[in-house]
Amino acid sequence: MSTFTSRIRLEKQADGANPNSWGLILNQNVIDLVDDAIAAYTTVTVSAADVTLTTENGASDQARSAFIELTGTLTSSHDIILPAQSKSYFIRNKSVPTPSSNTITIKTLAGSGATVATSANGFFICDGVSVHQTNAVGLGLGTAANLDFGTADANLIPVSTADVRFVRASVSSTIPSAKTFTSAVTFEGPGIAPVTSLTDAASIAIDMGLGNNFAITLAGNRTLSAPTNVTPGQTGYIYVVQDGTGSRTLAFNNAYIFVSGTAPTMSTGANAIDLLVYNAKTTTAITTVVVKALATAT
Repeated sequence: MSTFTSRIRLEKQADGANPNSWGLILNQNVIDLVDDAIAAYTTVTVSAADVTLTTENGASDQARSAFIELTGTLTSSHDIILPAQSKSYFIRNKSVPTPSSNTITIKTLAGSGATVATSANGFFICDGVSVHQTNAVGLGLGTAANLDFGTADANLIPVSTADVRFVRASVSSTIPSAKTFTSAVTFEGPGIAPVTSLTDAASIAIDMGLGNNFAITLAGNRTLSAPTNVTPGQTGYIYVVQDGTGSRTLAFNNAYIFVSGTAPTMSTGANAIDLLVYNAKTTTAITTVVVKALATAT
């Protein structure tokens, strides 16, 4: 009597069994199934219930496949149940969640699992108890919790926002946190730094962690406070605009260092615009020059 391997369910014929058909059984129930485990691509439709991948001893099934594509309309969050046997899977999620908050978790019946993101691909490993998604640390790509292959182009693999090391060059991309480049970086397109509006108040706060360039319209006599979250070497500018009344004065915190150590007198005409150009020597010393009377605001 035949037995079957525990992980991918290949037939093991008994000694002396099937004298006239053992070759066919070997081809169909072992070699063909090994081919499935290495390279088969299986499509599984999801909808309104959990899906347990089929398992068959010595015959084709879903769970043996190397690649699983999920399709269909996901009307609620559900699980894809894998057999509790050690195996790896590459899963492509092409399902449409309706609503968009619905998710798919890849797991065993009794173990924990991992979520496969919508419109993304992922490499999942079952350890015989639970399912884990391969992370960036394991592949030497940083500290991201998960890899997202869903938006990768031919050459670059973006990882999750926890650690963006690679940014797609073919489309607009956003790096959400500070990154340090240890070699020269060349930008062939324009470098664009948006202008952040400051809140008018008697003491004007400026958080340089929000950007490099700022603008403030004075509605009274004001003081520009010492900036916070300064990065030494940071440069930029601050537009200072008089309101329609004009004659507003602007004093400066001692953190701002001007030529000859004297703070300038700003333009006071109605709607006048001055430009402060700064460079942060340290977090508490902001070297500043003023370009006066650039224009009149309209």
